[in-house]
Amino acid sequence: MTLLYPDPDVRWGRRTPECHPPSPLPRLGALVAAATLALAGTATAAEPPKLSVFSEPPPAAVIDRRLEPDRPSQTLGLAMISSSIRHGSPYALVLWGRKCAPDSLASWDEANDAFEKTEVDDRIFHETLSGLGFRVAGDPTDLFRDAEAPAGDLQVGGLITDYSFSACGGFMPGEQKLDLETAIGNGVGQMTVEWQIHVPALSRTIARIRTTVRVETPRPVINAPEAIYQALLRDSLRALAADDGFRTAVTTPIRAASGLVEPPRGEPLRLAPARTPASVPDAHRAVAAVMTGASLGTAFLVSEQGYLLTNRHVVGSTRLLKLRWSDGSESIGEVIRSDAGRDVALIRTDPRPGPVLRLRSEPVRQGETVFAIGTPMETRLQGTLTRGVISASRTLAGYRFIQSDAAVNPGNSGGPLLDESGRVVAMTVSRYASESSDGIQGLNFFIPIEDALSFLALTLEPR
Repeated sequence: MTLLYPDPDVRWGRRTPECHPPSPLPRLGALVAAATLALAGTATAAEPPKLSVFSEPPPAAVIDRRLEPDRPSQTLGLAMISSSIRHGSPYALVLWGRKCAPDSLASWDEANDAFEKTEVDDRIFHETLSGLGFRVAGDPTDLFRDAEAPAGDLQVGGLITDYSFSACGGFMPGEQKLDLETAIGNGVGQMTVEWQIHVPALSRTIARIRTTVRVETPRPVINAPEAIYQALLRDSLRALAADDGFRTAVTTPIRAASGLVEPPRGEPLRLAPARTPASVPDAHRAVAAVMTGASLGTAFLVSEQGYLLTNRHVVGSTRLLKLRWSDGSESIGEVIRSDAGRDVALIRTDPRPGPVLRLRSEPVRQGETVFAIGTPMETRLQGTLTRGVISASRTLAGYRFIQSDAAVNPGNSGGPLLDESGRVVAMTVSRYASESSDGIQGLNFFIPIEDALSFLALTLEPR
């Protein structure tokens, strides 16, 4: 927050082009109550200013609430910050001198309407929400990012509906009167924000959440108004992150008009195509058993760079895991991407000689012959190949599946489903399950390979 001087009356504005860059600073002590009483006793004011920052009781203290690791959020981006405060509303009590004597009461006018999202706001947004376990788009340390284009599956906007503060300066000799931007000062502030959560893919706002917070600077700082604003923004985001409505909105999969869950937006990763493609008889050489210590599954090579695909439920929250290959050799894999909703994950390991599985882009046909490869039940059964046909294409709970009667068992999860040319058409994910499903066979489900790629933001380089 920066002081403006359009006329003899004091006005406060926010970050205009002629202002100095704001400084990221901390937050007051116990001078506000005394200052309010002093103003009440002056000849220029019949009563203390009615600012929300002096209202009782104060807003509840904000308590950090991290997002549960097994409940991933959509990727969030800060789109805008604006205000709807009425012109003429008093919002800033200015105090001056070592005794913090009341000096001026500023009102909101057109100069204050020019709220614009800044790089400082982006940094606070990223640090606060990512620190609480939410996925946030962009990297504020990337100097070459496009700061003008909001990213993320969900865009977050903040409408400030109430904002008030009291700041005191002039503690040091020689400081220019009322120039709190460069003077040492302290203060207290309160802010109410209506947060709006918007889905760009659907052109729809899905949630509106209101937060009210109050902060104080614990010691004198330079540019106290800006320090108070930054602290208010940070605590408002902490309060937003703790709200149940917000947490539900950002963790619910996005569904398009078709009813399908939309893939999240992520930084694209390009995979080099297979120069030595595998046929069905030698496809097992490109398939590995995945061992995390808590589970057994299957993964398959999709790039000569050492990238493998598998299920998210196979790797869980593990970052490093063991891969065992068909020749008995072992290597270490690192999980670098995953999507819990679509149940897919990307593993990276050291490149190895041998074939890589090709990925098919054409849709499957009912009745087409397919082959499943996996590690059913235990590692000594690694590389088991079963045969079946495409039974149907399904949409279940907003996700697409391929149904096949190719036999799969526990441990097959994450393994490839191949066509007769050895190309991957899908990934094993589950068998049909219900309370009365004992003895049911041939009802198995697979994730289409194009979904596995899109939900992990993977693209294939041209051959």
